[in-house]
Amino acid sequence: MGIIFDVGELKMVNRFQWAGLVAVWMISSTNLVAQITPPFAKPPEVISTKELKEMLDAREAAAKKATAEKKKPEESNFVVVDVRSDDEISVSMIPGAITKQQYEKDKDKYRGKLVIPYCLVGGRSATFSNELIKSGVLVKNYKGSIVEWVTNELPLVTQKGEPTNKVFINPEKFKVPAKYEAVGK
Repeated sequence: MGIIFDVGELKMVNRFQWAGLVAVWMISSTNLVAQITPPFAKPPEVISTKELKEMLDAREAAAKKATAEKKKPEESNFVVVDVRSDDEISVSMIPGAITKQQYEKDKDKYRGKLVIPYCLVGGRSATFSNELIKSGVLVKNYKGSIVEWVTNELPLVTQKGEPTNKVFINPEKFKVPAKYEAVGK
């Protein structure tokens, strides 16, 4: 619903008429906004460190078993996605994770799978989770992310899959267990 009138007519409008015009405009605008604005999305579900570790361990055990039996490992029903910057990822990742770029390049490969994004502490991964939810993807955000992972003294790997004890964080803001080396600003 729109209100169309000649600008010349405005000279003849008194303050009561102005109030009426503004009220009509506000009501019509509110209805229009309500029609085009989607309802607020609920926050993404979260996954705990324990749950994620169990899922990764089970996937690794299944792959080892299949290899020992000279079979092709079955595809897992989830993918862990590191949404941190290239600088952060170049230092270390959670074992079995892929980068956001890898995920976006090959989305069809992961269709129908649970996507588990993570970052430093969970903010960027929550944003990415919400984007995926809007696209109809099943998501669980790893809210504690890499900081919680190392706080639990869990393993890290390089992008090539080699074990490492380095983690990209600001050592002035975050403390890591002694077994890790903080690399960052």
